[in-house]
Amino acid sequence: MATHPPHVLITGGSRGIGLAIAHLFAKKAYRCTLIARSEETLKNAVLSLHPLPNPSSQTSSQTPDNMFQHSYISGDITHQTPPFWSTSPTSPFSQHLPRPPSLSNNQPHPSRIDILVNCAGITQSSLFIKTSHEDLHSIVATNLTAMMTGTKFLMRQGYLRGQAKKVDDEAKGDGYVSPVVINVASLLGISGGYGAVAYAASKAGVLGFTRALAAEYASHRVRVNAIVPGYVTSDMTTSLDSEALRQRIPLGRFGTAEEIAQAALFLVQNEYAHNCVLNLDGGLSAV
Repeated sequence: MATHPPHVLITGGSRGIGLAIAHLFAKKAYRCTLIARSEETLKNAVLSLHPLPNPSSQTSSQTPDNMFQHSYISGDITHQTPPFWSTSPTSPFSQHLPRPPSLSNNQPHPSRIDILVNCAGITQSSLFIKTSHEDLHSIVATNLTAMMTGTKFLMRQGYLRGQAKKVDDEAKGDGYVSPVVINVASLLGISGGYGAVAYAASKAGVLGFTRALAAEYASHRVRVNAIVPGYVTSDMTTSLDSEALRQRIPLGRFGTAEEIAQAALFLVQNEYAHNCVLNLDGGLSAV
């Protein structure tokens, strides 16, 4: 029986869509661990989250209660030397979340991850021929490669555990969620976009990764889904928000990060959602 809130790990969780997802999940009593590069921004983000109720009285005396509270991990998910995604004692990730021991599927542990939201990403605004090799590498490494290597690491090392068989309703307990991965893609990964070749290619890769991983991990009962936002109001799209662009969108406006967060919550709570790709673009993909 679950005795602690479900744990959601959010890359790119310090601002924008990632932080909006954290705010909504925290209000629904999910424990959030945020990953981003800026420690100061992460601290403020965690402080802004709705606090969790006091930990269960069933917490092991060997496990500090604060291990079941909101937290953050500061680091660059693309780093390879040393790698961010590593069980090494020097890794920022493993320093915060040590590799969990071999546990039964429903036994709580502070390092166990129930929900992985891959939201970290960087944008591009340059013609392909003028995009430097370094920028091409950085965009693909952040938006796609780190997503794959991070997800693989969490699955292989037992942080995000599959299930050998379906869990009966009686055994789920309060707060149970089936393991789920949510990848944040982009409408440009489907339709392309002027001045965004590398970005569009990386986000198209996210959709391919989602579908292939969903097929591969269905037997392990790890659900894998994706969200495809269109234009969403954020500091990353400020320069794009023009009347002409809004007129192209059938609903006549940009979306909000909070609306994307609601889609993420749906994909977690609906246990039949698997290989589900949700477009949230105000109808732009239809025109």
